[in-house]
Amino acid sequence: MNKITVAVIFILSIGINSAFAQNVRVLNLSEAINLAKRNNSDYVLAKLEKMKADRKVSEVYSENLIPTLTLNSRYVRNFKKQILSISGQTFEIGTDNSITTTLDVSEPIPFLGTPVFSGIRIAEYYSRIQEENVTLVESKVKTDVKKAFYGALLLKNVVLLNTQSVNNSRENLRVVEARYKTGVALEYDFIRAKVQVQNLEVQLNKTGNDLKIAQKFLKNTIGLKDDQDIDVSGTLIFDSTEVWGTNDELIRKISEKNVAVRQLTLNKLINEQLVDVSYSSYLPKFYLFGQYALQTNENDGQSLGAYRFSSAIVAGIGLTWDLNLFRNSYKEDQSIIEVKKSEELISKTKEFLKVNAEGILLRIDEAKSRIRVQEEVVTTAERGYELANISYKNGVLNQIDVLDSELALSQVKLAYLQAVYDYLIARTDLENLLEK
Repeated sequence: MNKITVAVIFILSIGINSAFAQNVRVLNLSEAINLAKRNNSDYVLAKLEKMKADRKVSEVYSENLIPTLTLNSRYVRNFKKQILSISGQTFEIGTDNSITTTLDVSEPIPFLGTPVFSGIRIAEYYSRIQEENVTLVESKVKTDVKKAFYGALLLKNVVLLNTQSVNNSRENLRVVEARYKTGVALEYDFIRAKVQVQNLEVQLNKTGNDLKIAQKFLKNTIGLKDDQDIDVSGTLIFDSTEVWGTNDELIRKISEKNVAVRQLTLNKLINEQLVDVSYSSYLPKFYLFGQYALQTNENDGQSLGAYRFSSAIVAGIGLTWDLNLFRNSYKEDQSIIEVKKSEELISKTKEFLKVNAEGILLRIDEAKSRIRVQEEVVTTAERGYELANISYKNGVLNQIDVLDSELALSQVKLAYLQAVYDYLIARTDLENLLEK
C-alpha cells in the first residue's frame, strides 16, 4: 500500500472532531443505497406501477378467458294499464305487477376477428416493461446516491486536508513568531505567516459549510425525512485491481442489452401485436351466449309467495362485424408506423448508448492516468515540504519557501483526491449502464 493510501486512511480514521452534532447518523455506501430503496419516492412508485401492471394482466386473462356473467332484475308497477278497444268493448292489457330476472352469459370465440391472445400478450409485455422500469429506476437511484455519497466523502476529505493545512500553518506561525521575537526573522515573515493562517481558516470554514450542504443533499437523495443529520464513512481509494473486461465487450454489452433497449424492444412487440389487432378488425367476431330468464306477471291481491313464475333458457352463437373497412385501414396504418418508429428509436438508442459508453471509458482512463501521476507528485511534494521546514529552521531557506511548499503539498493532495473522485464518478456512470 503506497504512502498516499496510508495517509488518507489515517486522516479518515481520526474523524472530524466537533464538526457535527452528536446526534448524527453515520452511513456507509451500502447502507445509504439500501435506505434509498426503502425511502426514495421514485423507486416506491415504480414498484407500485409494476404491481398495478401485474393486476392488469390478471384482469385481461379474466376478461378474455372467463365467461362474462350479467344478472339483471326489474320490477315494474303498472299504475295505469294500456286500454285496448274491440267492438266497442275496452280491455286492460297487462298486470299490476311484473318481475323479470335474467342471467346472461357470453364468451368470445378466439377466432378470426377476436384477438384474445393478442390482448393477453400486450398486457404481459406491458408488465415486463414495468418490471424493466423498476430496474431502470433502481439503477438511477443507486447512481444518484453513489454520486451524492462520493461528493460528501470528497468534501469530508477536503475538510480534513484543510484542517491539516491550518495546523501546518499554525505550526509554521509558531516557528516564525519565535524566530521573530529572537530577531532572527523579519516582521514581514511573521505577518505573512499570520495572514496565511487566517486565509486557510476562512477556507476551512467554507469547505465545512459545503460539506453540510452535501450531506443534506445526500439525505434528500436517499429520501430520509426525519430531522437527524447524517454523515458518511468510507474512503476515496482507487482500486487498480478492478477488472471490467475489454472496452469492446463493455460497449457491445451496453449498446445491445441495456435496460433502455430492452424496454424499447418490448414496446416494439406491443406495437406489433397492435398491428395484429388492427388487422383482425377487418374480420367478423364470433361469440357464444346464453340466457336464463325468470318472469312473473300478477295483479294485486296475491301475496308474493303465491306469484307464478315461468322460466326460459336460450343459447346460441353470435356474430358482429364492423364493415367500416376504410376506417379500420387507417388504424392498421398507424400501428405499422408505430412499429417502424420503435425500430428507429431502438437503433438511435443503441448508438447513443455506444457513444455514451465510449465517453465514460475515456473518462475512466483519463482519471486513472491522473491518479498515477498525482501519487508520485504527492510523494515528491511531501518530501519537499519536509525539507523546506528543516531548511528554514536552519536558516537556509526563507519563510516564503515554506509557505510555497505547504501550498503546493495541499494542492497536489487535493488534485489526487479529485482524480480519485472523478474515477469513482465515471465508474458509477459505467455501473449504471451495466446495471450493477
